[in-house]
Amino acid sequence: MPGHSASAAPANPAKERSVDGIALLDGATRPTAPPIPGVTEAQRAHGRRLGLYHRYHLDEIAVVRHALDRFLSGLGTAGDVADGVAAMTMIENFRAFGNLCGRQCQMLEMHHTIENQSLFPRLRRNEGLRPVLDRLQAEHVTIHALLERLQTASRAIALGPGAEAASALAEVYAVFERTVASHFGYEERQLEEALGLYHIEL
Repeated sequence: MPGHSASAAPANPAKERSVDGIALLDGATRPTAPPIPGVTEAQRAHGRRLGLYHRYHLDEIAVVRHALDRFLSGLGTAGDVADGVAAMTMIENFRAFGNLCGRQCQMLEMHHTIENQSLFPRLRRNEGLRPVLDRLQAEHVTIHALLERLQTASRAIALGPGAEAASALAEVYAVFERTVASHFGYEERQLEEALGLYHIEL
């Protein structure tokens, strides 16, 4: 049943109410889907396949986080002899982060476009699910705004790789990571039954 699927509970949405003017998710205001009578366990299992796609995106996000952490750990390593080596390491790690983020961000946007344009319209036949679908689409807008802010922070640190720019990048990435995990968990639990009942291909 929605709200009790096998999917893990979402990360608690970020404590911040906004970041750079972007209103963040408030889990307390999320609508829930009503139970669908007659849904079988096989149909629920089919609906849980959405989580497989989400795990892939979360794994990609973790790779980017690892690359960012490596970059951040090199900020304080400058020394008389090692200045050049440390700088080269920072540049290499930043380039890895930037490239990975670009690929990951593009994939996540494509995932949300498919949901908005194909998946959600097919689920709207269930009237009780419509408030959830509206909320999910609104959360997609928030996530895309965070993606744009993340790209801005990445460009800023490329131009001036100092402590302030690094802190800003780490902050927005942490918010982005928590927001995506929370959104995915909510989506999986609320759509599990409908995805299986209506035979939505995943």
